[in-house]
Order: sequence, then structure tokens, then C-alpha cells
Amino acid sequence: MSDKSRRAGKSTREMANKRRRSALWTVLIGLVGIVILYLFLQNSKVLGIGGIGILVLLFLIRIVPDLIEGRVDRKFIEEKRAIRGAKAEEKIGELLEDLSDDYYVLNDIESPYGNIDHIVISKNAGIFLLETKAHGGKLEVDEDTLLVNGKLPEKDFIAQALQNSYWLRDEISQIVGLKPWITPIIVFTNAFVPPTRPLKGVSIINKKYLLNVLNKANRPNAINARVWEEKENIENRLL
Repeated sequence: MSDKSRRAGKSTREMANKRRRSALWTVLIGLVGIVILYLFLQNSKVLGIGGIGILVLLFLIRIVPDLIEGRVDRKFIEEKRAIRGAKAEEKIGELLEDLSDDYYVLNDIESPYGNIDHIVISKNAGIFLLETKAHGGKLEVDEDTLLVNGKLPEKDFIAQALQNSYWLRDEISQIVGLKPWITPIIVFTNAFVPPTRPLKGVSIINKKYLLNVLNKANRPNAINARVWEEKENIENRLL
């Protein structure tokens, strides 16, 4: 296990805090705006505001609070979603702490396609890329499409996992001189995941099976051995 790796869920917690601050700033700016509109209305004669101007002010005073409320509600919903995601990443981070010294774990790695939640480098099985999802309900696969509770999720999880895998492969190849195989896994912490075939090479599992999947994997070869030797240099590059 890596001692230098970032805490699991760190960037998602930061995102939740950013969304809360954005909501609070929206409230503050909105209140200031409403006060200014009222002042204009109260002093309309002094300022020479005519009938049409007064109607515009009354209209703005009526709709601005609703606009503010809608934006604030969206920000708080986004904050709750981010907190839920951070808790899921933290749960997986705790599970990965139970792996043996034959595994090297990196958390919360920035990439051009959204942060990679966890990277697990195995001494005997290569590299696993884990994307953690906090969705509840039931998962199913319709042909090559992943559905959550019968609907498309808000993002294409498969595309995200693949894009991050290709990016990670290329980054690591700069260290080891070869392009290693990356095993992408989407891990759901709450949803029921029936036995599901990999989609485009991406495995989909519930968290209770994660350690079994990692511990059973065994692919010793020269590339994986090279990756293990360079694991600290890989961490330095990714961080």
C-alpha cells in the first residue's frame, strides 16, 4: 500500500464544498439584488423611473426569488450527490486497505476525463482501474448499454472507464517503456448488481466482490513485473 497516495474521496469532498459555497454565494448575491430592486422601486419618482420602468421592477422582484431558489436547490442537490459519491469512494478506500503488501493503491488521481477513484497495482496481476459509483437500486445490461433502475445513468460510465484506462496506459508506458494492460472495473457500493458480463472489457461488480476479484487475479508476466518495480515512479508521475 502507498503511504503517499491521496485520501480516497478527497476531490469529491472538495467538489461538494465548492457547490455549497456556490449556493451560499447565490443566496447572498440574490438578496443584494432584491434589495437594490426594492430601493429602485421605492425611489422611482426621485430617479425618474416611469410606469414601464416600475412594471419591469415589479416583474423582476417577482421572478428573481424564484430564479434564485431554483439555482440554490440545484446546487444543494449536486452537493448531496457529491457527498454520497465521496462516501462511496471512502468505503472502497477502506476495503483496499485490507489488501496485502502485494498490492499498491493510489487514490483520487486526476485525469483529463474525470478523476480516477482508485488505481490498484498488483505484484502478480498488473493494474486495475476502479471507478466507484454510489447509485442505489438495480443494474442491468441491455445489449451493450448499462442501465440503472431501467434508465440510462447521468454519465456514460463505460466510456469514462475506457477513456481513463487508455490515458493511464499511456502515462504508465512513459515510465516502463511498454504499454501495460489496464483492467477497468466499475464498483457499485449500494446497487444490486446481478452476474453481468463485462461491457467493452469493463467489469461491473458490487463492492462485496471487489477483494475477491483482486485477490484471485493472477497474470504474472514481464510487463506486470516491470510495472511493479516502477510503482513508486508511476505514483510520482500520476500525482
